[in-house]
Amino acid sequence: MDDFLTRLSTGLVWLWDKLSNWIINGFMIGEIRVQPLSILLGLFFLYIFLKASRFIRSKIESSWLNATHLTKSEREAAGALIWYVAIVISVVVGMSIAGINITNLALIAGALSVGIGFGLQNIVSNFISGIILLFEQPVKRGDWIKVGDTEGFVKEINVRSTRVQTFDRSDVLVPNSDLITNQVTNWTLTDPIGRIIIRIGVAYGSDVEKVREVLLQIAHNHPSTVLGHAEVPDPRVLFMRFGDSSLDFELRMFVKNIAEMYVITSQINFEIVKAFNTSGIEVPFPQRDLHIKDWRNMSDKNNNTE
Repeated sequence: MDDFLTRLSTGLVWLWDKLSNWIINGFMIGEIRVQPLSILLGLFFLYIFLKASRFIRSKIESSWLNATHLTKSEREAAGALIWYVAIVISVVVGMSIAGINITNLALIAGALSVGIGFGLQNIVSNFISGIILLFEQPVKRGDWIKVGDTEGFVKEINVRSTRVQTFDRSDVLVPNSDLITNQVTNWTLTDPIGRIIIRIGVAYGSDVEKVREVLLQIAHNHPSTVLGHAEVPDPRVLFMRFGDSSLDFELRMFVKNIAEMYVITSQINFEIVKAFNTSGIEVPFPQRDLHIKDWRNMSDKNNNTE
């Protein structure tokens, strides 16, 4: 029994020495030496550096960048770039601690190029597009955009995608490349002012000057209407066409915040109905003329002819 325990303890000591040597000094795979302890230390310090970088980024955005004259979107772009640089530095430091020779990164780049060729094109394209969005800023947080079938407010621009919150408060992740390569409508790119068009038809025989006066008065009385602006005109009423059942007008007006377009349109429509009822202006129903023939008389005539 003692002999067995002696051999067991000797074997355990030998195994521990081998494992310790394997963990500390590593082992060879072909011509590459793999050191598990260095790799674990590299991953640990990478995690620490990323956490520290995130903390530093939040402090810079909340204190130093707020003290500058940069706009909100420019501060967000600067914070994102600081974060990207911190990631690169953290990865390089972590690789150095892990014992990876930085000069051999050409091999890693070659492997990545093969991976890109097999299906990472979209990821790289979205990443580069995200960088372009940060620098060029055709779309920024808070903008009301429409891309494809998606319409809503930009909530966040990430490395791979942009988060757009629709009017139903559902979040849609739009790939950054779509915002660069596709046609994008940005309602609030330069300023929040925008135009709304309200179409209305009145009955034939209505006083068109009275219609024009009522619509202009409604537009001028609304608090969101832009009046006396140097670059955009005041509200105007256009007599567009003689319709099948109505005289068709358009009320065109610029509002201070186009993001409230649907709410303002609804309010204006309510006021139009009230004003038309007060002024005796009729909004007609579609009218059609129906001609009915007496087929029995026509049949009798045909029979007499025969």
